[in-house]
Amino acid sequence: MGEALLILTLTPVQSFIAEARRTSDLYVGSQILVQLVKAAAEQIGPQRLVYPAPLNGSLPDDLPNVLVARVDGARAEQTALEACQALQAKWKELADAARKALETYAPSDRKWNDIWDRQVESLWQVFWVTVPMDSLEYRQAYLTGTAALAAVKRSRVFPQVEEPGPKDSLSGRREVLHRQGESEKDYWSTVAANVGPSRLRPDGRERLDAIGAIKRFCPLANRSFPSTSTVASADFLERVRQKAREQLGSYRQIIEWVLGSFLYSVRPHDQQWPYDGDLLLLETLTEHALRDSYGGLERPQDLERARQALRELYRAAGERPSLYYAVLVLDGDSMGAHIRELLQRADPEAEHRQFSRQLTQFANEVPQVMDEVSRRATWPGHSASDGSGIRGRDFLVYNGGDDVLTFAPLSVALPMAKALAEKFSKTVQGCSASGGVALVHHRYPLSGALAAAREAESIAKAVKGKGAVAVTLMRRSGERITVRSRWGDLGDHFETLVSYFAQRHLSSKFAYDLADLAPALTALPADGRRASLKQLVYRHRARTLADPDSLVDRLAAWAEALDEQTPPEYGDNGPTPQGLTELARWTVLARFVAQGGAG
Repeated sequence: MGEALLILTLTPVQSFIAEARRTSDLYVGSQILVQLVKAAAEQIGPQRLVYPAPLNGSLPDDLPNVLVARVDGARAEQTALEACQALQAKWKELADAARKALETYAPSDRKWNDIWDRQVESLWQVFWVTVPMDSLEYRQAYLTGTAALAAVKRSRVFPQVEEPGPKDSLSGRREVLHRQGESEKDYWSTVAANVGPSRLRPDGRERLDAIGAIKRFCPLANRSFPSTSTVASADFLERVRQKAREQLGSYRQIIEWVLGSFLYSVRPHDQQWPYDGDLLLLETLTEHALRDSYGGLERPQDLERARQALRELYRAAGERPSLYYAVLVLDGDSMGAHIRELLQRADPEAEHRQFSRQLTQFANEVPQVMDEVSRRATWPGHSASDGSGIRGRDFLVYNGGDDVLTFAPLSVALPMAKALAEKFSKTVQGCSASGGVALVHHRYPLSGALAAAREAESIAKAVKGKGAVAVTLMRRSGERITVRSRWGDLGDHFETLVSYFAQRHLSSKFAYDLADLAPALTALPADGRRASLKQLVYRHRARTLADPDSLVDRLAAWAEALDEQTPPEYGDNGPTPQGLTELARWTVLARFVAQGGAG
């Protein structure tokens, strides 16, 4: 027997990742999946993989949840079974390490172990197919295999696992871990008191099942991943390092005095600010908020001194940190269709391997792109070579081929998404990528922020021709704004608007006046819309705006392009294009970003 094509995947994926209350849950969940797939890939043999393709003999850091490999036909089924066993063995290794760590804080009993074993053993399902290639070309084998795998997944039997009793804090679906004769709150209060608030909220307010406990206590959780507050305040902190270092040091001393032994580091190597970004937000400096997040204060009588020191830091910096941050998802457009097109070429396997190598190359370059955008757009001139500063890559959650999930400070979210999409198009020949961005308050539920980013991605994918981005702003007041544009039409228009608002070349009222008038003006001919835009720009421009006519031309052209990308409104006279209305929403968004989310 010759060779066979092996295709392997696992489930659940999206629900496993989405069960997250903290950013660290999201990161660890993603990395657990990577470790499971990597264990299977290494068992198969990296040199046998078609997708993902190793570069220089090494697998990428993050792997997708599908493997395609060319294996020995005589051992194809055995190879698949061994890959499944390696995957499950890695899961057991991570679970056992988490169990061992958790039991040092509160010993288990039979009841606890029954819950643990039931949930851990029933989680993962691995699906695979093998297709003999004796009489099949690569194209036929691949199409046959993917169709068979889809059929297997559709016909799978869902395990019937009973989950009685109170449910956990992360999924809300599985029984919370607890001991016989002890309440769930008492058990998790004991764990929290021993492990500390950096890992678990105190007083039993977070109660985990086995899956959530693995995310919190497995070795992958030992990396401190930035919180939403840290992401939101990151660009402020980096500018403070340059402009108000003395005041930062003074504030650090007083907050260390107030919190004392309750304070914990999240970046111990950072010599200037090793703490969470929530301590840079004035709203955190209340006795209630600090007790909730840190478990207590040693000197609450000095809390007002800390608030005053933080205000002094704001004055020295000339700004306050943003309370908003971004969730960014990027995904290649029509990847399945592109692969099918490659399979029609003269050497489909070589084409598929080349495509796979390009995806791996893109994934390898993502961290550098994120670092460069952060330095250029947020803290120009700053160097993190000493390891003290925050890099763009520090917020990267997952980066597997054509799929990127990351957080970003408000000020760099759009430039970062655009730079990643441009890098994808340059690296993966003949392909584009679309992005979804959600701008949310740092206290907004993480599950909602992720859902908003995925929904924005779907809106971008619906734009004709794709290669687009959609951004959803979710104000804390409840107001929600969504905009979309193809990357090519977006250009640097948004960044220009942000700059003009930030430097007060344009009055902030320009955005809202345009939003008020746009619904009535959007149906005008192109010259009429341009004239209306010109009138508004001239009304709200400052003398420092050097070339207002150029801005008018750019905005008018962008609005015209948005006509075909934005769903029209239908009335008695038929469809009315909404490009100018969409432009107005982009302008409101630019004002919001320019004001750091304060407007």
